[in-house]
Amino acid sequence: MKVAKSAVRHYPLPEMTSLIETLRRVWHTAIPLPLRYGSKFRRLFHFLQEHQYGSREELAAFQWQQLKALLAYAYDHVPYYRRTFDEVGLHPNDVKSPVDFRQIPILHKEQVITHGAELKSDQFDRFDPISTTTSATTRDGLITYRSLHLEHYRLANAWRHYFNIGYRFREPRVQLTVPLKFASDSKEMPIDHKENALLIDPRSVTLENSPRIYERLKSFRPKLLYCQPANVAILIEYFRQRGLSPFPIPIIYSLGEKLYPEYRALITSFFGDGIIEYYGNRENTIASTQLYDGRMYINSEYCYVEFLSSGAPCADGTPSDIITTSLQNYAFPLIRYHTEDLGASHGYPEGALRNYETMEIIGGRGKDLLLTKSGLIVPQVLPVIEGVCAGKFKRVQLEQRSLDDLVVRVIPNETFDQRHDPDRIEAAYREYFQNQFKVEVELVERIDRTDSGKYKFVISEPAMSYLRQSLPRSSDPPK
Repeated sequence: MKVAKSAVRHYPLPEMTSLIETLRRVWHTAIPLPLRYGSKFRRLFHFLQEHQYGSREELAAFQWQQLKALLAYAYDHVPYYRRTFDEVGLHPNDVKSPVDFRQIPILHKEQVITHGAELKSDQFDRFDPISTTTSATTRDGLITYRSLHLEHYRLANAWRHYFNIGYRFREPRVQLTVPLKFASDSKEMPIDHKENALLIDPRSVTLENSPRIYERLKSFRPKLLYCQPANVAILIEYFRQRGLSPFPIPIIYSLGEKLYPEYRALITSFFGDGIIEYYGNRENTIASTQLYDGRMYINSEYCYVEFLSSGAPCADGTPSDIITTSLQNYAFPLIRYHTEDLGASHGYPEGALRNYETMEIIGGRGKDLLLTKSGLIVPQVLPVIEGVCAGKFKRVQLEQRSLDDLVVRVIPNETFDQRHDPDRIEAAYREYFQNQFKVEVELVERIDRTDSGKYKFVISEPAMSYLRQSLPRSSDPPK
């Protein structure tokens, strides 16, 4: 009997599959990564590599030169700053010292939202701008823009830091940070062959899927794990529940949120003590990088940073508001931008590895965890309430008081239906959490900020306590 050709399914031989994968890898890696990034990246990377060894005076002079150029451009081309400078009677030529610079009003997030159109340069399109949405730990997804030049600068600055901590182009890297929008299945773990990076979607981090992630992660043998602490803390907890053994990863690159002591201890116990921190923001107004002496160095080619309390500079070591200016973003300048984080300057200590100002993060963003009977989770707070009360509230916060009890605090606005909306909110969160909590809705007039000035979406002492108790008795790093 003849079989129609269309009915025959051809399965690739294992040898053929391996060959295809090899050819794909060769195709993507034939061109060195710096060449793929382009000439602007190479020029900036070379400059930053050399410039970091300048004297304190040389670094400060370059930073001030960059700041003055930005102020002049903003006055001539950005409507918001032309109006603001004129209102305070200041011209960029008048700014000759940090004291003069502080006459410029601090820019708050509410003003960025209100005056976003005015903050765009009148040459906006010329800069090939890229939009960025913040993670909503401070506001509900603040939209800002960065120029293509700033993107090149950001990438070059990141690779300078990688080189400083011993990581090189195309050494194996694992990224566990944001959902993979291009993946049809969140459980896929594709490899970016151009970067030699294994990509793990945080949505795939479940107890059921953790053995598969473990085997993929271990077999990839990464030199660096690029991650947000909460995501990797949950992953490690699932590994432990599955009885999977610790193994070393030389560099754990922590960013995007506060590294709580509980997170640090858990990560160290499983992957080793090679944790390196990076402090930045999606508004791209600051970059501070940790080196192996444990100090955080402000990258002064990238940003200008002030540590203020009630508008006045603070002495070294004093908790302060972190006010930042991106020196490289002419498309959408953010000058004297209030990060709503709390930090402290530690000046220029003797024995430091570089001549940059050093700093410490005291408080700020932290991904918020809840503890359920099935383990730790990172809840999506805003989408749930917006699904039933969009536009009817000013702010929301969850507080977990016990394993079973969850309080939803809501600041209502004038359109909030106090008779029916609380029931809708309660039902929405119960459904979202699959009835794992008894949900109580509280209508309040205010929600207190944290010590860092942030509004915290989730408060859960049970989750933090669980992390502390889950640590092994010995915190020795894996061998």
